[in-house]
Amino acid sequence: MRIMKLGITNFWRNSWLSFAATLIMTLTLIIITIFVILTLVIGRTTDVIRAKMDVSVYFKETATTDQIIDLQRQVANRNDVKEVRYISKDEAIEKCKTQTQCKKVIIFNNPGENPLPRSLDIKPISADNLDQIAQFVGQEEFKPMIDNISYQDNRMMMERIIAFTAFTKEIGWFLSIVFAFISIFVILNTVRLAIFTRRDEIEIMRLVGASDAFIKVPFVVEGTMYGFLATIFAMGLQWVGLLAIGPRIEKYFGVEMLQQLNSFFISYFWMILGLELCVGVLIGVCCSLISVKKYLKV
Repeated sequence: MRIMKLGITNFWRNSWLSFAATLIMTLTLIIITIFVILTLVIGRTTDVIRAKMDVSVYFKETATTDQIIDLQRQVANRNDVKEVRYISKDEAIEKCKTQTQCKKVIIFNNPGENPLPRSLDIKPISADNLDQIAQFVGQEEFKPMIDNISYQDNRMMMERIIAFTAFTKEIGWFLSIVFAFISIFVILNTVRLAIFTRRDEIEIMRLVGASDAFIKVPFVVEGTMYGFLATIFAMGLQWVGLLAIGPRIEKYFGVEMLQQLNSFFISYFWMILGLELCVGVLIGVCCSLISVKKYLKV
């Protein structure tokens, strides 16, 4: 208890240095956690989007109903297709009326006409089958009656999402490593400075017979407090930050992304807290032991 009390006293004695070390470690934990969570959430969101992707085939006005039904039958017979749904012009315009922007375009063109094409909505068994299905309906024999295949646009969007995910991972790991090194550097120098300012006191302790553990452990307690307080601050700031930027995430990435992020943070709150605490305490204790071993000849 005396050793623990001494360590806590030393922590508050060097309050400004302790605050700086704790702040740097807090930033380190926040950056590592944010990028790990973002990477996992973006990965999950990408999987959800992929699962919802389908192939929509839009037909020219010259295409006959028999041609469309024949293509529908051929696509439905494929092993990688889950469902094929024919959407008529009337059904397409009724669906369009529920969408504000689409409705405005129809009214602007000609409220008495139906400019929307007939189409086939093809749902694959797996998102991995999308390429094969798109290649099948894009064959030369079907091109004269097909106006557009929407999968190409969806594919470009998915490729951009995957590229963004990879970029986020790279930036996240880079910043995490940089701030981890900064945190280690600051804590090492904080402990060294504490040892230097207390060198006379430490020498007296050694002369009166204090054990190595009695001299070393208070610095380890200081390092533990850096990690403990940094974890509390990091969790609090992350929670407040998530509430603050929630509307922005919903605006730019959609409500699904925000729901995934909230769900992940709430579901794994204690796991995140435990991992941050382990990382913070580990960095603090290791830095303290290194500094003590190097600068105390005990």
